[in-house]
Amino acid sequence: MKRPLIFSGTTEGRTLSEKLTESGIAHIVCVATEYGELVMEPSELADVRTGRMTALEMYDLMKFEADKVFDATHPYAADVSHNILTACLAADKEYVRILRDTDSELFPEEADIRLFENTASCAKALAETEGNILLTTGSKELSVYAADEAVRGRLYTRVLPSHESISLCEDAGLSGKHIIAMQGPFSMETDLALIRQFDIKTLVTKSSGSAGGAPDKIKAAAKAGIPVFMIGRPSEETGMSVNGVLAKYFDIRNSMKVDLIGVGPGSKGLLTADAAEAVEKADIIFGASRMISGYDGRKAYPYYRAEDIIPVLERELPARAAVLFSGDTGFYSGAEKLAPALRKWAYASQTECAVELHPGISSFAYLAAKAGVSYQDARLVSIHGCSGDRRAADELVNSVRYNEKTFVLLSGADDVKLMGELLAGNGLGEVSIILGYQLSYPEEIVGTIRAENCGMVNEPGLYTAIVINREPAVRQLLPLISDDEMIRGKVPMTKENIRHLSVMKLGLTKGDTVYDIGSGTGSVACEIAVQDRSIKVYAIEKKEEACSLIEQNAAKFGLSNIELIQGTAPEAMEGLDPPTHAFIGGSSGELREILNALNDAGSGVRVVINAVSLETMAEIHNVLKDFAINDLSVEQISVSRSRELGSYHLMTAENPVMIAAFTLGGRP
Repeated sequence: MKRPLIFSGTTEGRTLSEKLTESGIAHIVCVATEYGELVMEPSELADVRTGRMTALEMYDLMKFEADKVFDATHPYAADVSHNILTACLAADKEYVRILRDTDSELFPEEADIRLFENTASCAKALAETEGNILLTTGSKELSVYAADEAVRGRLYTRVLPSHESISLCEDAGLSGKHIIAMQGPFSMETDLALIRQFDIKTLVTKSSGSAGGAPDKIKAAAKAGIPVFMIGRPSEETGMSVNGVLAKYFDIRNSMKVDLIGVGPGSKGLLTADAAEAVEKADIIFGASRMISGYDGRKAYPYYRAEDIIPVLERELPARAAVLFSGDTGFYSGAEKLAPALRKWAYASQTECAVELHPGISSFAYLAAKAGVSYQDARLVSIHGCSGDRRAADELVNSVRYNEKTFVLLSGADDVKLMGELLAGNGLGEVSIILGYQLSYPEEIVGTIRAENCGMVNEPGLYTAIVINREPAVRQLLPLISDDEMIRGKVPMTKENIRHLSVMKLGLTKGDTVYDIGSGTGSVACEIAVQDRSIKVYAIEKKEEACSLIEQNAAKFGLSNIELIQGTAPEAMEGLDPPTHAFIGGSSGELREILNALNDAGSGVRVVINAVSLETMAEIHNVLKDFAINDLSVEQISVSRSRELGSYHLMTAENPVMIAAFTLGGRP
């Protein structure tokens, strides 16, 4: 009877064999070494053949004993894969390559990775380095690295604990502590411990995916501040995942459940009964190191991002996994991104994966209870990991200024200091802050501090805060700015009545991108930006004095969503995000060119133009003939203001202003 044939040399080959065994499918597994046989799960259904084979031997095995052929050998075993493919063609069998996951997206940004095309070029580069080298590429090409005596004396190589591997090390001139015989998989912590124990200055690896431990090696090296010499894969491979093979060729769809669990502030005693049960049933646990500590004896990984978790799920194929998140899964939680990423992966890989979210006690609710305050009327703000983010800073300051209670999600003491600096620097230094430290842990402290004293906080740990402003400022129901609030100088400014109507004519929505062309004092830019913080405003202005006023007014109102562009339109518009709207307060005689540039940016741009003179209105009329426009409206606004003359109040008329509003629709 012919059976599926697996050429194995990787975790993927072993996993495929185990899944076939679980499904009662007899099969053949070919491994090159005795160690390869040793790590296979013993089973009557898995006929393990040990030893290297020629292409002819492979052909005989396929022709007479195999109905399907799967190549799960190592990505760098190019000669073996070539022989398998050759034998498949001769035996008229479909060749199915089983792929490892790629790893480039799993590397931290701070990693120092130096890529090499092959072993020889990497070995040559190592001769130019100083200090000890940790070689994690196996034993087969060790002789290439050890050929240089100066390099050989600095080599520490991690190999499989097999007689063949150790013999190859000894043949290359390595012995004693320079041979690290260990069986993986290895965690980032293990890799980091080896780096520190042997004072490693350079780590060498292959681009072998998560199954080969590449991401953990890179993370450990980044943490230790040493470079990684990485040998790229021999070529771009095509093939299928283990899950894809099981689904297509055996109609086996992996079924698993992933529970995303909010663990509360951190203490296990605050887990809900539902969450505790889900953790108890999990075969694998994921989460930040703080989250998974204390689960001794359980298979746990210090991961909480999809790009780290999914490769483990593909490799381990657990029936149930749990991902632990601090606080509540619906409150500034990584669960928000992980849940859809898992569902997308499950669909693409044909895995039946149920994702369930388990809420937890948020640090907000916990701190409010400890402080004895309600939180239904509080604003929620996070500056966790937002150092240097002007929008997060503006959101914090404006929330505290206009609300009695603001809950602030922080990380460490540096965030506490940043919060104090932002509030004190904006005239809010005397507000009270209920500060929670290490909530739910034995060292928990809940106390009150003034914003101006936050710089005194130095103790490392986790912090959360509720800011109390007993006298919040009153905010207008309509977010409009009066002329008296603007810093003016001697630069012309669009008056508030005209400004408010012009902004209304733009018809703004969340997330829009607006060009304020000829921005002047920035009054229109500020009026637009204050409507919603998600709106991006480019204030384009050529005069230096006006640019200074724009910056001052944007800072006064805390509008980090305004970006000043000094220059003349349309040249100054080049390279900016495409606009959805544009306000033209001054065109410097370049109206036609400005509209051309806006039109080229894409049809549908909404434009509002202010004109004071009849000549400007005539220019607008002539220019618009060259464009296909929609929804044209022209309105003339006349405003008169009262002034005192003795005991009388007289009305003084201002210059009438014409407001033209339309939507660009391309060329006529």
